[in-house]
Amino acid sequence: MRGQRVAIVGGGLAGLAAAEALSRFPFEVHVFEAKRSLGGRAGAFREPDRPSLIDRCQHVAMGCCTNFLGLCRRLDLKSSFRRDTKLHFIDGEGKIHPFASSSWLPAPLHLAGAFQRQHYLSKEDHQRIRNALWEMAPPAAAQKYAGWKMRDWLLDKQQSETAISRFWEIVLVSALGAPLSEVSFTAARKVFVDGFLRNRQAHQVYVPTSPLQDIFDVQAAQRLGEKGVHFHRQSPVRQVAYFNSRFNVRYGHGEEGTFENFIAAIPWHQSPKIFSPILKNLMPKLNNVDEIMSSPISSVHLWLDRPLTKLPHAVLLDRTSQWVFNHGSRQLRDTTCYYYQVVISASQALAGMKHEDLARQVLAELVNAFGAEHAPYMLDQQVVTEKQAVFAATPEIESLRPNQGTILPGLALAGDWTKTGWPSTMEGAVRSGYLAAEAILRKYGHHEPVGDPDLPVAWISQLLWGLGKEDTP
Repeated sequence: MRGQRVAIVGGGLAGLAAAEALSRFPFEVHVFEAKRSLGGRAGAFREPDRPSLIDRCQHVAMGCCTNFLGLCRRLDLKSSFRRDTKLHFIDGEGKIHPFASSSWLPAPLHLAGAFQRQHYLSKEDHQRIRNALWEMAPPAAAQKYAGWKMRDWLLDKQQSETAISRFWEIVLVSALGAPLSEVSFTAARKVFVDGFLRNRQAHQVYVPTSPLQDIFDVQAAQRLGEKGVHFHRQSPVRQVAYFNSRFNVRYGHGEEGTFENFIAAIPWHQSPKIFSPILKNLMPKLNNVDEIMSSPISSVHLWLDRPLTKLPHAVLLDRTSQWVFNHGSRQLRDTTCYYYQVVISASQALAGMKHEDLARQVLAELVNAFGAEHAPYMLDQQVVTEKQAVFAATPEIESLRPNQGTILPGLALAGDWTKTGWPSTMEGAVRSGYLAAEAILRKYGHHEPVGDPDLPVAWISQLLWGLGKEDTP
């Protein structure tokens, strides 16, 4: 490997993960990023009249995201994330329902008490949800219900509209970025099994305590730079060609470079555009990636003149707003304000709404949820919608996702849209980067994994449903 050069196109989490993995070996690693900053969709922006960076959308990880957390550990980023072991669900009347695991029961029993405390669901709904989870859990269910859409499956399992909206949608729309009428049963099953049924730490939430740009564009870049990774910012790759067993990369404003290895770590709607016709013919699945459906996520940023709550974050029921994150006091121009960010996944229905109207609606929902006696004054607002934030986890998606390795040694794809077994998440992006690195390493006879194993499966979950067996070859 010594003296071999690797070009990675895309400085998002997939590209950073691939660079981190390959930096452990004697490669010369170059990362090309079209934008000024790294991090991709896990990035931030700055407004002229606001001194602090604003995350485009709130990104969180869970305890089951072992590869993402492993990347953060290797790059010394874990101190930039806060681990929260308790969630707070707020019903339509403003009542708070804590959701926290037992301190001593193993999975899957650790969340039984938390589930019972969600009194916005009837006893009948609780029982039918338990029955559905029991049928969903065994590995054989993934095959039995392959091709089903989640809403159809829930109706088949006699789930009420209340249970669907207050339980299943609250979890799955945020995780999978699409309405349940489009989401596949297979993707929904993975969310519940990996997040709640396999391990007692899997459901814990990791929330950034710094702007994402500071984490990935500054800290991660510094650590990777210390490992010898070269970054080329504002250097869009125009075309990649292949001849004499090397990849010729045209980038920036007429610059060129030659590399023995190449990883494309860019979104699915951009990836086919950079390859020469010969290379594209070697990856026939790229001809179909335009069939991958995207889904938008809207983030509503509010700067208020007084605090609304002391809770760090909350999940809102029966409202347009889904998650709210409390970022505490901030300085806005010459005024101290209180900054809240509300995330709305699968926000297609909001497309024609004026930003000012959406911000006012969200503020009214927050006032109602937190029971504020005096409505705060909105000092400022910003609505950011990422139209292609995630791919929709439809039943057809798996047949469209390509593997990271290709027929040509030294050529690999990365991105959460490639075949990782995960939905469109930070974990999926990091896993894809590690799998792409493994594809490059196989060219040199290295066949060991570079990522992190899944959390171990609790013995009760193994006994009840055979979980973990699907992980073994």
